[in-house]
Amino acid sequence: MDNQQTIPVQTIKKASQQQVIKGPDKIFTGTVAIKPLTDVTDGINASSAYVSFNANARSFWHTHPKGQYLIVTEGEGLVQEWGKPAEKIAVGDVIFCPPGVKHWHGASGHSAMTHISIAGSDENGKNVDWLEPVSDEQYKEASN
Repeated sequence: MDNQQTIPVQTIKKASQQQVIKGPDKIFTGTVAIKPLTDVTDGINASSAYVSFNANARSFWHTHPKGQYLIVTEGEGLVQEWGKPAEKIAVGDVIFCPPGVKHWHGASGHSAMTHISIAGSDENGKNVDWLEPVSDEQYKEASN
């Protein structure tokens, strides 16, 4: 009888092998590019991606069942919780949005913005609940 154990090994996903996908119009306003980085694994129940927003581009309002981290890597942007004023964000800023908090994020009106998104998944594998678009009026008010 063979008692071989499966030993976990490191994996490397080379930058040249990472696909960039267009942010769908049903969850983003404006031009958005998404580069998925990691998927949920047995060891880490979270996925991550680079998300790049052209100036004026933004996500729809949404929530995360297990929360979300954003790490701004380029440019300047905005993040807003429902019912609160928008906050300006820039390179090096780290944002944590707690589970269930309705929010949106995106680029400012004068700058593109890229962030790394890290979102935990619930027991059904869901990591986001998409809601309605951020209206042009809401975005304009947030940008002031």
